[in-house]
Amino acid sequence: MADVPKVTTEKPAIPTLWLDTSVIIKLTKVAKGEALQQVEIDRLTRLRDLVRALVPAGKLICPQADQDEEYVAKRLDREIHRDFLGLSLGINMRHRQSIFDWQAQLGMEAYVKNADTVNVSLYTYFHSDPAEELEKARQRNIVIGAHPIRDPEILARREAGNAQVFEAWERLRQEFVAAHRTYEEQLQEEKCGYADAMAFKVEEWEKQIAAGVGDFWAFMGVQGFLMFRVRWKEMGGKPDGLEGLHKYFCSDYFNNLPTPRIGNQLGADLLTGNQIVLSGDVMDVGLLSVAVPACHFVLTDRKMCDRIKRLGIDKEWGTEVYSMSDIDGLFERLERLR
Repeated sequence: MADVPKVTTEKPAIPTLWLDTSVIIKLTKVAKGEALQQVEIDRLTRLRDLVRALVPAGKLICPQADQDEEYVAKRLDREIHRDFLGLSLGINMRHRQSIFDWQAQLGMEAYVKNADTVNVSLYTYFHSDPAEELEKARQRNIVIGAHPIRDPEILARREAGNAQVFEAWERLRQEFVAAHRTYEEQLQEEKCGYADAMAFKVEEWEKQIAAGVGDFWAFMGVQGFLMFRVRWKEMGGKPDGLEGLHKYFCSDYFNNLPTPRIGNQLGADLLTGNQIVLSGDVMDVGLLSVAVPACHFVLTDRKMCDRIKRLGIDKEWGTEVYSMSDIDGLFERLERLR
């Protein structure tokens, strides 16, 4: 078994810009004339104008991802979705869970074959080649896109789940800081975190089924793990079942994949840092772990931007990461594309 497999990831042929949800929301507020600081209005207006010029010219991709989960059913959600649809021309990334699942199966196949490399293709992140999608979109006179899901039960469960997760992260952070746990120590713990959660949830699910108490939502919480167990068997993974699968998910074949690796790094830093974990931080970890390896430019909030640069994540994946405070650097790069 190769000790540390080489992992490569592919970006689109056209420069690609990922926008933080907070930026997308503020772009709509500026368009509606809502009160913001003048310096912020000027920066957002310039950003909007650059994207509006470059995307229709076929020189920039500005894809939609899962940002809608942070603004759906909130104030201005329809206007935000409409404006973002116009900026992206309907180009979408896969859902972050789909990206995670695809990468996990690529790593699994490489692990079973004892391969030296894992190649994460463009199609891991996008449904088709986004450069080709953009060219087709430029030929159309209108942009059509479905509005995000607004089912009350799904939204309520999502909100409750997010609240539980971020509260749990903050409790852990307080415990770890009090115990003087270091980033490196937590990063090592993170490498088996997914494997441990998988084994626990599958075992609990099987107990529920045996007792005849399993329901739809319980199944939805474990179906991804069950899928991996099926794929492990199909690939001939050894040892059989959860034992072998657990070993894979603790290995470098999984933990060096872009999305798990970045998620582990950002998570470990949040859990051992002195800054309180906020409600949006956990979502940011999920979004940035797919945005950074897939895009050439990422515009996020200042804390996450500083964290990514301090950990060297931007350099590792060849991505330029900016915040609104240093957006002039991004403007300079985008101006060169004109």
